[in-house]
Amino acid sequence: MNNNTALNTSRGKRWYSRILFIAVLSGVLLYIYKATGNLSGFDYHLNWTYLSLSFIFTVLAYLVQLMIWLYLARSFGIKLSFLAAANAWSLSQLGKYVPGKIGILLIRMDIHSDVPKRTIAVATGVEFVTTMAASCLLVLISIAFIPEWIPPFIRWVSLGMVCIFLIILYPPILKKITDMAFRLIKREPLTSLPSYGFLLKLVGINMLVCLPYGLGLFFAFNCFYSVGWNYFLIITSVYYLASLIGVVAIFAPAGIGVREGVVFLILPALISKPVVIFATILTRIIITIAEIFLAAVFFTFDRYSTGKHYKIHVE
Repeated sequence: MNNNTALNTSRGKRWYSRILFIAVLSGVLLYIYKATGNLSGFDYHLNWTYLSLSFIFTVLAYLVQLMIWLYLARSFGIKLSFLAAANAWSLSQLGKYVPGKIGILLIRMDIHSDVPKRTIAVATGVEFVTTMAASCLLVLISIAFIPEWIPPFIRWVSLGMVCIFLIILYPPILKKITDMAFRLIKREPLTSLPSYGFLLKLVGINMLVCLPYGLGLFFAFNCFYSVGWNYFLIITSVYYLASLIGVVAIFAPAGIGVREGVVFLILPALISKPVVIFATILTRIIITIAEIFLAAVFFTFDRYSTGKHYKIHVE
């Protein structure tokens, strides 16, 4: 490769990174604008203590997810410093605000340009499948605490999805799926994958996220109205169910609209409808701000602690 070709490639990557950054930033800002616009139309009084607790536990839930990603990434041979990995992971979370849900993968590939793209792709896919399997299991477990009027098909759908995800994770099947995908894009397949026991362990570990995440949701609801602890598991399971359905809506940024629709369909039968509306919109804002906060913190620490200048340019 001559100097001119290398220079053109470098410029192309730089512009690609800038366009990706602008797309992600636009998606996040639009998401926040819609959420705050919805909330500003209501007359309400916030409990700032509960608001702070909701934010803290939401951030904690993301930190647990980050540690799970580090554990998973190292099993694929992706060995990076904590700050470098945390920076890439937290920034990639903002990629879900770009329609198509491909932003997460593109950002990780862009930042970790020294890691084979196929390795990042499979690791991200395994992260997604183990997270979805854990979410389905949580819905199944907690659905016993939801009143009987919940349609029976939800239980069967959750059980079916658990079985599908666990089958996909079975290494021989996962290997065939990844090999087929890499053949389609004319790339060399991975030579090995983590053991089935390791992947099942990841599913179990992912279920731990529900505690801080559920507390973040619970305290968000208490910002407007005192909700008893007997609703903690119900609120958490309904949100997990809503998130699962939101994933299916590929072109809805972060599942916006779909996730809220599921929550509005179920929770008003148990909790005052205005409280559900306020809390759902507030939860959307808290989650987005928590993601921006972590992305900004890890980006700043990683960039200035190592003196490196990443390809995602904000100037």
